[in-house]
Amino acid sequence: MDWGPVLDPQNPAYPMVRSIVADLRRDFAVWCEKVKEFELESANSTAGAPTEAAQALEADVRALAVDIESYVAEINYLGVAFDVQQLFKGRR
Repeated sequence: MDWGPVLDPQNPAYPMVRSIVADLRRDFAVWCEKVKEFELESANSTAGAPTEAAQALEADVRALAVDIESYVAEINYLGVAFDVQQLFKGRR
């Protein structure tokens, strides 16, 4: 499965986009694992009294989501056609 934007390797932005997509892929994989950990830890919590571990994992998940959104914004800023839905399809 293709995990990134289609971009001609001769395009001057190619190395930058490739690097951003590599960072995005790495952080997305970590985000998926952190979400799973958070969901498991949340089972030990209540809405009114989350465990410290659940709170820490939630903060990690949110921070990674912000990073992922910034990678997508960078790619869009470079004017590269980028289908986020296709990128994440079946990846959770």
